[in-house]
Amino acid sequence: MKKQTLTSLVLAGMLLLCGCADRDSSGSSTSADASAAETAAAEYDGARSGDGCYDLVKELKYFKMPLQRSGTCWLYAAIASMQTAYEKQTGRSFEMDPFDILEDIYGDGKQEGIIIRKGIDKGDIGGFQGFVTDRLSSECKNGITLESSMVIDPTDREAIKKAVKTRGGVAASICDRNVEKGKFGGYLTVNYDKPEEYDHYVTIVGWDDSFPKEYFKLPAAEDGAWITYNSNVSGEYYYISYCSPLDHTVSHTVSDKYSEVLSCDAGNEPDCYIKTDGSTKAANVFSKKGRLGAVGTFNDFDRQDIKIEIMSADFKNLLHTQEAVLEYHGYQTVELTQPLDVEDFAVVITYSKGAPVEGESFDTPVGSYKTSIDQGRSFVFAGGEWRDMTDSGIKSLVETGKGQSVLLRRNNALNRFLTDSDIEAMQSTDFSPGNFCIKALFLK
Repeated sequence: MKKQTLTSLVLAGMLLLCGCADRDSSGSSTSADASAAETAAAEYDGARSGDGCYDLVKELKYFKMPLQRSGTCWLYAAIASMQTAYEKQTGRSFEMDPFDILEDIYGDGKQEGIIIRKGIDKGDIGGFQGFVTDRLSSECKNGITLESSMVIDPTDREAIKKAVKTRGGVAASICDRNVEKGKFGGYLTVNYDKPEEYDHYVTIVGWDDSFPKEYFKLPAAEDGAWITYNSNVSGEYYYISYCSPLDHTVSHTVSDKYSEVLSCDAGNEPDCYIKTDGSTKAANVFSKKGRLGAVGTFNDFDRQDIKIEIMSADFKNLLHTQEAVLEYHGYQTVELTQPLDVEDFAVVITYSKGAPVEGESFDTPVGSYKTSIDQGRSFVFAGGEWRDMTDSGIKSLVETGKGQSVLLRRNNALNRFLTDSDIEAMQSTDFSPGNFCIKALFLK
């Protein structure tokens, strides 16, 4: 059989990853078992205290838990994270259609990003939270703008709890297809210890440190569970044992402050960045008359210091400067200390560790991932001068690097299609960098 190309393997894996269709996640039991479970669950409910237990949804008035259609759990999880965060912050709600976002991410009619070939059902492809971040960080949608996407260490229980309590729901990838699910009284539960692959997304909306380990069909090694919204089941919580490993935990927040986002990149999901000697000074040049309120960028590290400068498009005049800290891995926006009236301008960011860039384009029989770079849009300060990123010798002036993209996680479904040499090729830092992932956000 003819060997498939690496890029076709990547998209083929996407067809199975984190895109399970709607189905009943509850287990079955005898009537006697069910009765005993109901009694035990009722006793547990009566004995519960607030210590070690938090339920974000109880604080919210508008949040709903709808049942997904087709393989769109990743989108329902992302929207739930955004909606809970927005209501927690503002006390208001907003609506977002997952299939509208699906078309934004996978549809044709755009110049960059993932474009699926005609005849393929986009709803059954599945996807990652990073695809949502890449797309929504470049637009204002129905008055809502992505403010941040925090990538959290899935093994850091306290960091996940802190994000849920201070920001909102956290989207998380779990193993769902071949695990022992149960129903104990009124609780839908799951516990697994060695996931075959992470094939489903839920949204963590709380936790219970005292949730009994006996409530799981596969008994857990310790008490405690995540309380999650699971789009596979309508209107019921899904309790996931602390013993069940999670993957790709992401907290999204949104804002209604902005009217438009200027951007020239397809996103940073592959965690690509470049470095120059010492710190790395990068810039995108934009042309729009309006009131600049914030700057958006990605961070491929746990934390890094940056310096933001708003300059004239020819880099001769400094209009504004401020320092900031990118506190976490992922996308984040930094509000300007004072809004600025601009027209033709450059957003310059000096990164202490590395500047985020888009990666290279590729085509497959399934679809394509496209990036493009135009002269006069992205610049790097190297060799004592500003150099256009389209210059033919740019690779000799910078060092390329990659972070820990979810695409390379060993338990992703796509890894069943990849050999060790394939993964090594994906991890290679020998790539041609594209535009910088720097965005300009305009106030309403």
